[in-house]
Amino acid sequence: MAVPYTEDWTSLSKPNSELEAILSSLGDCKLVKPDTTLDSLRAAAECRPSSELWPEVVEHDIEIPVREGTFNRARVYSPVNSSPEGKSLLVYAFGGGFVMGKLEMEEMNCRTWAKKFGGVAVSITYRVCPENAWPTPIEDVYDVVNWIGTNSKDLGADPAKGFVLGGTSAGAVAAITVSHLRRDERLTPPLTGLHLGVPAPCIVSSLPAKYREKEKSWEQNMNAPIFNVEVSGFLSRHVDYKPFDPLRSPLLFPTGHKDLPPTYFIIAGADPWRDSGLIYEQVLREECGVKTKVDVYPGLPHGFWQIFSAAGFSKECRDKSDDGLEWLLRQCE
Repeated sequence: MAVPYTEDWTSLSKPNSELEAILSSLGDCKLVKPDTTLDSLRAAAECRPSSELWPEVVEHDIEIPVREGTFNRARVYSPVNSSPEGKSLLVYAFGGGFVMGKLEMEEMNCRTWAKKFGGVAVSITYRVCPENAWPTPIEDVYDVVNWIGTNSKDLGADPAKGFVLGGTSAGAVAAITVSHLRRDERLTPPLTGLHLGVPAPCIVSSLPAKYREKEKSWEQNMNAPIFNVEVSGFLSRHVDYKPFDPLRSPLLFPTGHKDLPPTYFIIAGADPWRDSGLIYEQVLREECGVKTKVDVYPGLPHGFWQIFSAAGFSKECRDKSDDGLEWLLRQCE
């Protein structure tokens, strides 16, 4: 279950009993094996079963222009019984280490935004590495978010009622980075909130010295179930970013972190990236005066709610994630 925010971060790796029971019934759950290739990992991810449409939500795909004359697919989610006035807007980016993933991975957040909050949501795509050179994924998310903001009225949205950018894992990194770029360039309409699932805001080896003592999770969760340091290393080998690149590690952004929108965090206790996310949250809240809300799930791995979607802890996470969306909307009132 989610626990109150605590300074005793190392205790968050304590095993979760429900997860242990699930893992014992599955046998070998290693994502990366000696014969694993990026193509085979992508193929396994594509096996995700399709879900049924929600009768309360209308979905349609659009193409959004990005640089180099490319168009990226996106999916727009709107409430069936929608009123003519503009609605709050959510934009969500999938995870996958910047090398894999698809927009269907974020349909739960987007459908919930439309059904529960009566808003318009857009699940976006970006070109991945290594077929596309870094920082193409970040540039695509930046271009797509800017296009959506500019064309929000055509999508039935009014960003003044809420303009939330969200992402999971790599998508969360992209969301953080784009929020800094848009702030620095004073782009309108402004983002009003960020919704971050298991973010990795700084490569561990690039953490500023003053934060290194706090970082324990990389070693503590080195052999965590499902997603661990080995998996992270496998994915990162296919992305040619530099260790201190602020586009990959936005904790290092040279213009700092003040005047960023309120930010909601989902943190997994058995995630190697756990402390990177918790350090960034502290920096926002304590050093920069940014409003934050955090839900921490002890003993659970990176992206657990997508991997074990039927588990009780995943249902709890989805419920609290919805509360996080509602909290972000309230910040606009």
